[in-house]
Amino acid sequence: MTSLINTQLKKIEIYFLPLAAFFLLISTAVLNFFIVLAVTISSLRIIYNNEYISIISKKFMLYGLLIFFFLILSSYYTVSNFDNIYITLKKYIKFLYIPILFYYIKTHQNQIMIIKFFLSGSMLVLLLSYLKFFNIINFSSLYNFFDMNLFMTLNKASVFQTSIVHGAVFSFIFYLSIYMAKRTKNNLLYVFSFFCFINVVYMNDSRNSYIITFFLILLVIYFYFYKKKYMVTTISLFFIFSLSISPISETFTKTLNDTKDDFNLLVNKNFTSSIGLRSLWAINGFNNIYNEPLFGSGVGSYEITIENFIKDNDINVNKKLAISNNPHNEFISISSQLGLFGLILYILFLFTLFKESKNKFLASGVFIIILVSSFFNSAMYDNVFGIFLVIIISLVYQKEFNE
Repeated sequence: MTSLINTQLKKIEIYFLPLAAFFLLISTAVLNFFIVLAVTISSLRIIYNNEYISIISKKFMLYGLLIFFFLILSSYYTVSNFDNIYITLKKYIKFLYIPILFYYIKTHQNQIMIIKFFLSGSMLVLLLSYLKFFNIINFSSLYNFFDMNLFMTLNKASVFQTSIVHGAVFSFIFYLSIYMAKRTKNNLLYVFSFFCFINVVYMNDSRNSYIITFFLILLVIYFYFYKKKYMVTTISLFFIFSLSISPISETFTKTLNDTKDDFNLLVNKNFTSSIGLRSLWAINGFNNIYNEPLFGSGVGSYEITIENFIKDNDINVNKKLAISNNPHNEFISISSQLGLFGLILYILFLFTLFKESKNKFLASGVFIIILVSSFFNSAMYDNVFGIFLVIIISLVYQKEFNE
């Protein structure tokens, strides 16, 4: 009887992570629901099967767990308040999700199902993105009803997630679709990949995703098009990407102009701009390391330190935008909370990811996304983007994708 129940339960839970992947860009609430289900059921199986040690099968999992463990310990000396401690731990618990979801995928062997659901959900969002960009569908009423466009983080191309998340995820989908097209010999996926590329570079406004896409294209060339017989394809790819950095791309040109304006404000010591805020957060991060070099100021402490830094130095900035627990840089975020000790742990996490990625197409792409995003965002601190990273790490480092 127990065996029968277990078999039926497995038939249901095999869909938890695929459904989470499907709703990644559609609904944060549904995404969180299925992630929690997958993590909870897998945790119970780990406990029942007494597999605590064996689930940490790769070194990067160990370093991720150590970061989360020491964040918990740092609550004993943190300068933060209880609310920020709780929120921050809830954000960084994603490090704990990695070995659990890796175990889930390894147990159910549903890698391809996850990819298929992920691509299906992204196809729907991509269609809506094009319809929105060309003003065929207006989402304003929906955004106002659900209060979804806070701080104007949705642009003409992003539909249900911020332009940063939308761009980074579709950068990976562009890359993943090439892999799946070659693997399954489905040429339609090459077409889908092309439309993802156009969406990211020509329609979406995100510097982070431009950088990610550039390096992903280099990886595609390195893995697939480095032989002489593919020279025409290689040149074609470079030509296509060169268009994205030319005046033909209106969105890219706008981004360049915005970047120039941001630097002009920064020169005049006005930090109220995207680059200005990131510069301010970085300066404060270095100041935090100087003040608390070994073990940092504790979990959730960044908001307190940036508030004090602005006050002490009379910084010209919009305080509502600047005072945040998210410095949009994972190195700054972790080093502020855990000092050089935590920073070393995170660098080791990245280094072991890099070692695991060598000569592996999908894993190399995932490493690039995590590395670039760590410089321009607090990758694990962000809810949806962090879950996206956890899913793709748990997925592409499986043996099935060791190619």
